[in-house]
Amino acid sequence: MCGRFVIAKTTDLITEYFEVDEAPEQDFRSYNIAPTIEVPIIVEREVDGLPSREIHAARWGLIPSWAKSPGASPLINARIESVLEKPSFKEAALAKRCAIPADGYFEWQSTVPNSKVPYYIFPSDGMLAFAGIYWWWRDPSKLASDPARWVLTCSLLTKDSAPELAGIHDRNPVLLSEENLSAWLAPDYPTTPEVLAALSEESALVAAQLEFHPVSSAVGSVYNNSEELIARI
Repeated sequence: MCGRFVIAKTTDLITEYFEVDEAPEQDFRSYNIAPTIEVPIIVEREVDGLPSREIHAARWGLIPSWAKSPGASPLINARIESVLEKPSFKEAALAKRCAIPADGYFEWQSTVPNSKVPYYIFPSDGMLAFAGIYWWWRDPSKLASDPARWVLTCSLLTKDSAPELAGIHDRNPVLLSEENLSAWLAPDYPTTPEVLAALSEESALVAAQLEFHPVSSAVGSVYNNSEELIARI
C-alpha cells in the first residue's frame, strides 16, 4: 500500500535525472501527494524509429475503460501478483507501462498493534521510480468534441514488503532500478508473469538500500504540504 508520496524536485531536474526527452512545463512539486492528484508519469514511445522518453501529467488513480465514472475509491495501487488478472488493471498492465518518479513516500506502520506512526521512506541519493501502469479513460459525460473527455490515469504496483521494510508495512511499492527502468518502459513487448516476477525480485534489491524514519502525523491531512512533513521526529 502506498497512499502518499513526495516530489521535491523540479520537472527540469526530474527530466535530467531520468534522461527524459520531452516534458510539460508543469510544476509537480509537493510534500504530500495524495490520490487523484496529477502526478508525472514517464513513458517511452517510438519517434521516427527511435525511443523517446516523455513525461505526462496523469491522475493518480487508474480508471478502467469500462467505468462510467471515476468512482469513490481511486485505484491508486495494483498488486503485482494479480495485476494481469484483475478486470480493473489487466488491460493496462499488458502494455501501458510507466514509471512514477518520487523523492520518497510515506507509509503508516501496520505491523505494530494500534500503531498509527507514519514513516518517510527514501533513497540516500537520487530519486525513486515506482513501476506503474496507465490508461486513457474516456469520460462518457462529455461530448465527443470536448478534448477534456480523455483523462490520463495511473496506478503504481505494490508487492510483498522487502525484509528491510517489513517492520513498517507488509506491502511496498515496486521499485525500478536504473537497469529495469529501461526494460519496464520499453513499449515493444507484452507484460508477462515472468516479467513481473523478475521485476519483483529486482525491486527487493532496491528497497534494501532505502532509508526511513518516523515523521509527524500531520502528513495524514492533505491540507498540510511543507518540507516539515519529511523531517524526523
